[in-house]
Amino acid sequence: MSSSIIRTIRNAYRIGFKEYMAQMMTIGDTKAGTLVGVDRFGNKFYENKDEDEIHLRTRWVMYKEKYYDVSQLEPGWHGWLGYLVDTPPNALDAAHTSVQKVPKPMRIHNGTGTPDAYVPYSTVKPKFQSWTPTIKERV
Repeated sequence: MSSSIIRTIRNAYRIGFKEYMAQMMTIGDTKAGTLVGVDRFGNKFYENKDEDEIHLRTRWVMYKEKYYDVSQLEPGWHGWLGYLVDTPPNALDAAHTSVQKVPKPMRIHNGTGTPDAYVPYSTVKPKFQSWTPTIKERV
């Protein structure tokens, strides 16, 4: 099923105006669902099991940070979002969580598209020099 105006209005009514604006500014769509879990970085994971939702778009994440990318997710949650597993990492028993955990917090920030983006500088001499005019006094 495609994204329709009726679905958008219904989801906006369910989630409220503030959350509607936050979703439109981040994911560009309105989604209403149940909170499945929160990872240790503060990202919130949701799921919607309504039949009117678009196929394979029933799980989503609301990032805590203003600038976000998929590298800010833990591997277990990333697999759940991509439909690799059906059980979220917070619902697994202790025997299976050792595979999902990361030994230390992975906070290598990807600054692409942010003010922290890496900008290389060139060490190669330019092929063209800019022209600087010389002004002589007229006689």
